[in-house]
Amino acid sequence: MDDVERDFNAEIGRRVRAARVQTKLTQELLARKTGLTRGSITNIESGTQAPPPYRLVRLASALGVKPAELLPGLDEPGHAAELPEYLADTVASLASAADRRVRDGQV
Repeated sequence: MDDVERDFNAEIGRRVRAARVQTKLTQELLARKTGLTRGSITNIESGTQAPPPYRLVRLASALGVKPAELLPGLDEPGHAAELPEYLADTVASLASAADRRVRDGQV
């Protein structure tokens, strides 16, 4: 994992943690609501574990936020803007799909 990817994952973790704290959930309760372990929540929040797209959507749903809110924008310096093209494309695709699901009331 390179520095850009590490920074990107760390930013996702910060956003997950901030949303969790805002909703007053413990890591344990968030883990139960998403089918993850508390250790996975800890790892995601610390940026050492990147959640796959379906887990990101589960996390967002449990936290009451849009999945895109957990992703750094592609235009944010030091985050997605410097990702390799294949990862930037994946982030853009995930954000778009998540927005469509929210719009369609699926999340």
